Amino acid sequence: MKRVIFLLTALFILLPLSLSAQKSGGGSKKKITVTGTVSDQNNKVVENAEIYVDSINTGVVTDAVGRYKVKVSRDAKTMIAASTEYGYGKAEIDGRTSLDIKLNGDVKGLAAFISKNTRLPSKSKNSRPEKLNTYTDIYQMIRNTVPGVLVNGRSIVVQQQNSFFGSSQPLFVVNGVRVNSIDYINPQEVKSIQLLKGSYANIYGNEGANGVISITLKKGNEKQ
Repeated sequence: MKRVIFLLTALFILLPLSLSAQKSGGGSKKKITVTGTVSDQNNKVVENAEIYVDSINTGVVTDAVGRYKVKVSRDAKTMIAASTEYGYGKAEIDGRTSLDIKLNGDVKGLAAFISKNTRLPSKSKNSRPEKLNTYTDIYQMIRNTVPGVLVNGRSIVVQQQNSFFGSSQPLFVVNGVRVNSIDYINPQEVKSIQLLKGSYANIYGNEGANGVISITLKKGNEKQ
């Protein structure tokens, strides 16, 4: 009888501790919001810098005053800001909710740095069709739905063979027709976007050397 009473007493003592530990463990999985400013070597704010967290492009870019806001897991370690005009910068998150990043101006070394320190998000995360109509412009759509590209404002660089070509933009093809600009495209009119590289882009000859972004627009009766 005494043994039973002892076991029951131990159970009542240990059970709350176990539940408390489970709650604590679950809480560690919650995300925190990190904000900050990205600036260049002259301490001027940088617009449209892309934000990476633990090697993954978050799809977040800095606004007109260089500010960003991104949710990260509590155990996130590093944050990278990258710009095709001002280079890159890297900082340790270390649990901080306010983190400013200064870019180093190394535009030539940007391709090698991005290739070594970042990785592409999974295609499944970026291919959901219901997201296609939630963007304010075509460049924001490409930034968030096409893996393997670095978008800075209206400048697009395509990743090929683990490096980024920064010399020129890819070829744009809309409904099978080569175009010089895609500025006019309304995201709500887009049916699909596809990135073509390597042998898939060879059908466009030398024009496809830096990759091809092929866009298909909806037909008139599909725009509702």
